[in-house]
Amino acid sequence: MTELQIPYGSQLLDIDIEGKLLDLESKGKITTLKHDVLRLALKNPIGTKKLSEIVNTKKAAKIVVVIDDHTRNAPTEEMLDALTEDLNADCNITLLVACGTHSQPTEEDLKRMLGKHISRVDITIHDCDAKDLVYVGTTTRGTPVSLNKNYLEADIKILTGDITLHYYAGFGGGRKSILPGISSREAIQRNHALLVDDQARTANIDNNPVHLDMYEAASFAPPDIVLNAVTDATGTLVDAYAGEMNAVFLKGAAVARDMFRVETNDLFEVLLVSAGGFPKDRNLYQALKAVENCYRVLVPGGKFILVAECRDGIGDVYFEEWMNKYTSYEAAEEAIKTNFVLGGHKAYYMRKALERVQLSIVSELDSNTLTSWGLNVYKSVPEALNAEIGFNVINNTNTDIADTKAKIKIGILRNGLDTLLVQS
Repeated sequence: MTELQIPYGSQLLDIDIEGKLLDLESKGKITTLKHDVLRLALKNPIGTKKLSEIVNTKKAAKIVVVIDDHTRNAPTEEMLDALTEDLNADCNITLLVACGTHSQPTEEDLKRMLGKHISRVDITIHDCDAKDLVYVGTTTRGTPVSLNKNYLEADIKILTGDITLHYYAGFGGGRKSILPGISSREAIQRNHALLVDDQARTANIDNNPVHLDMYEAASFAPPDIVLNAVTDATGTLVDAYAGEMNAVFLKGAAVARDMFRVETNDLFEVLLVSAGGFPKDRNLYQALKAVENCYRVLVPGGKFILVAECRDGIGDVYFEEWMNKYTSYEAAEEAIKTNFVLGGHKAYYMRKALERVQLSIVSELDSNTLTSWGLNVYKSVPEALNAEIGFNVINNTNTDIADTKAKIKIGILRNGLDTLLVQS
C-alpha cells in the first residue's frame, strides 16, 4: 500500500491506496540555502552590472521592483531580503504587484507574500484596466503593448519572480512579469489568443508564439536587472539567477524543464492529482493547470481525479460563462479563434481535456454547476475513489476486490501545477 499525504488547501490529506507515486522527489533536489543562492546570483549577474553598481550610478533613484502576485508561490520575501542589501538609504523603492488580469491581492495575501517588507516600502497593485497605462509599441504579431506608468517612470527597473511551468507560455518568469504582469487587458488578450498554436504548450519555448510575443513586448521597456528563482513543488528554493532578462530566463527555464518534467512508461486508468495545496488550489481557474499538465498519461476514457480545495470558488466569470455557453471542444476552439476573451481560454483547455478523460474533483465547490459541465464533485478522496473506481479502495481486504484493484493502473501526484507528466 502507498501511504502518503497530499496537499489540499492549507492541510494535508492522508490517503492509503495502491498506486504508482509520480512525484518529483524521486528525481532528487539541489540543496542550497536560500540565503546563499539569492545573494550569490546578485553577486554574479549574467549580462549586466551588479545591482549595487547600477544603483550607485543614480543617486536618490526611484526604483520599482516588480513582484509576482498572490496566485504564485514565489519566494518574494527572501528575494526582497537579498535585493535590499544592495540598495542604499536614498533609494525610493516601490513594489509593483504584477497581477495581470487576476483579482487584487487582499491585505492577508500581501502579508503572506511580503512578510516584514510590507511595512518598509510603498506597494502599488497593477490594474490592467487603468486609464494611465502607457503605450510603448506593437509587436510583430500585432499585440499593442501598454504598460504600468510607475514601472516606465522608474529610474531603475527590477523584475523578480519564479520560473515554473506554464501551460501555453512554456514557463513563467522573466518576460512574463511585464506581459501579462503589468500590461493592459487588451495586450494580454491579444497575446493569449496565440495559445491555439501547437507550439504553445507546457515547457516549450521553441517557436512558441506566446513566449516570443511576450519577449518582444518586454523588450520595449526592458528591466535593468532581473532576479528569478527556481523553486521545487514544495516552494523550496532550488536555484536563482540574476542579470539580463532573457539570459536569466533561458538559464532558469533549462533547470526548470529538467526538474519539473517526469517521464513514465505507463498509461494509467486512474490518475489522482493534487493541484499542490493553497495558494495553487485557491480557485478552480488556477487548479485546472494541473489537468493540462498531466492528463495525457491517462488512457483514453481514463479517470482524472483532481484534488483542489478552491476556497475562492471558480475564480473567473468568463471561464464560467464559456463553460456554460460552449459545451463541446469544437465550439470552444472556434470561439477562441474568432472571439478571444481572457478566461474563456481556460474553458478551451478544459473542453479539450474532457475529450480524452473523465474528470472529477475533490473540492469545496458547489456541485450543481460543475455537474452540468460534465464533472463529478466529491467532498473527500475516499468518496471520489469509491465512486469513480466502483468499489471501496480504502482498507478493503476482500480477495476478489484486491484482484480487481491489481488490474487497475493508478497514478498518484501531489503537485500537479508543478509537474509535467509525459509518456516516455
